[in-house]
Amino acid sequence: MDRIISDLPDEIIRLIVSFVAAKDAASLLVTSRMFGNLYTIIPDLDFDCKAKFQGTFTDFVSEAMARLETTTCIRRFSLKSAKGLHPDRINNWLRDVLNHRGVTDIEICICGGYGYTLPLEIFTCKTLKKLKLGREIVISVLPQNALLPSLETLVFDSVRFCNPVDCAFKAFLSACPVLKELIIDDMCWETCEWSGIGSSQSLERLTIGRELTGFDGPDPQYISFDTPSLAYLDYCDFVPDGYTIVNFESLVEAKLILLVMVNRQWDWEFADDGDILSSNATNLIQGIRNVQIVELSPYTFETLYFFREAIPVFEKLHHLTMMHDDAGFCWRFLPFLLNKAPNLKTLVIKGGLHCLEPDDAEEADFAEEADYVCECLSGYSCLLTCPVEVLEITLWYDGTTGELQQVKHFLGKLPRLELLKVYTWRRISDSEKLRIHSDLHMFPRASSNCRVKKKLSGYFR
Repeated sequence: MDRIISDLPDEIIRLIVSFVAAKDAASLLVTSRMFGNLYTIIPDLDFDCKAKFQGTFTDFVSEAMARLETTTCIRRFSLKSAKGLHPDRINNWLRDVLNHRGVTDIEICICGGYGYTLPLEIFTCKTLKKLKLGREIVISVLPQNALLPSLETLVFDSVRFCNPVDCAFKAFLSACPVLKELIIDDMCWETCEWSGIGSSQSLERLTIGRELTGFDGPDPQYISFDTPSLAYLDYCDFVPDGYTIVNFESLVEAKLILLVMVNRQWDWEFADDGDILSSNATNLIQGIRNVQIVELSPYTFETLYFFREAIPVFEKLHHLTMMHDDAGFCWRFLPFLLNKAPNLKTLVIKGGLHCLEPDDAEEADFAEEADYVCECLSGYSCLLTCPVEVLEITLWYDGTTGELQQVKHFLGKLPRLELLKVYTWRRISDSEKLRIHSDLHMFPRASSNCRVKKKLSGYFR
C-alpha cells in the first residue's frame, strides 16, 4: 500500500494526507520523511502524553516538529502533558507554531509543572481564533503590545492569574477586541491576584464554573461584569461581597448556580433568616432584568429569597426552568419571582416537586390534602394571576401522594394554563401509569383549555 501511494503525484498525496485523522498526524510525521515533506497543511496536530509512542514524550514531540517543512501550516495545535515538561521545550514548540505555522486553534494542558508560564508570543498572535489554556498555567503579565485581533473563543481551565495592580485577566480580555465566547472552568477568584473586573465590549457568551465545596473565603471581594453584548450567561460561583458593575443589557439566557455565604465561609450549612450574609447579590439580580430564558438551581432559590427585595420586574422573561433534586428544598423564593414576571409563558420543573410526604410531617394524620403542600406554597395567591401557559413537571418519586397533590395545586390555580406535561424520572409499572393517569384527569382545572400530556415511561429528554 505504501508503494502504491508513493507512486501517486505529490498533489494527490497532499490531498490524501490532509484528511488523515488528527491522532495519526504526529506519528506520520515521525515515521515517514516523505509524508513530512508533503504535509503543507496539517488540519490538526495533537500531542498527548497518554497516546502510544516510542521513546520519551519530549523526544517524540521534538522529532515530529523537526520533520515539519518551513512552509508547513498547522490549523490546530494541541499539547497535553501530565509529566512536567521543561518550560523551555514547550515554549520552543509554541514559538514555532505561533510564529511560522499560521495556527488558528491552540490547546495547551500542562500538569505537573508547578506553574508553567506562557511565552509572550502567544499574546500577539494575529491568526489565533481559539485558545484553550489548562492546568497549572500561571499568567502574571502581558506584553505592552498584547493583541489577539482574531481571537473569538477563549477557555481557561484552572488557570491562575497574578499581579492585581496590572491585572493580567483584565489585560487579557482587553487584548481580544473580537472575543465572542469566554469559558472559565474551575476558577477560584479568591486564590487569584486580580482586579475583580471582567470587561469586554464584544463578548456574547460567558461560562463560569467552579466546584461548590467547603470554602473559607478571603478578604472582601467584589466582581464587575462590564459586558454589554453578552447574550448567554452560565454562572456557578459563591456570591462575593458585591458586584460593583453589572452590564448585561443584551442578556437573553442565563443559567445560575449562586451560593450565598455567612462570614465568607461555606461549611455545607445553608444560611438562616437571622444570619448576616457576607454575600451581596443585589446588583447581579437587578442586572439580569432583560433576560428572556432562565435556569435556576436550588442554591439560587435561596439566593433569590434572601435578596427578594432586589428582584426587578422581568418584562422579557418567558421561560423559567427550576432544576430540583431534593423534594425538601423550599421554594419560598418563587412567589416573589412570579409576581415580577408578567409575561412568563413556560415553567419547567426538572428533577422533582417540592412537597411533603407523611413521613415528613410532625403529625401522623395526613387526611387534609393541603398538608402535602409546604407552607411556602399553600397560599400561593401568585398563581391566580400567573400568565404561565405551559407547565412541565417531573415526578421524581413516580407519583407519590404528595407529588400528585402538588400537581393538583398547580392545575387548580393557573388560570391561563393550556398544556401540562408530566414525566416520570424512571420507568414505572402499568398499574402506576393507570393510577397517575386517572388522578391527573380527575383533578379540577382553573383553565378549561388545559390539555394534559404524559410520558410515564422515563424522563423525556
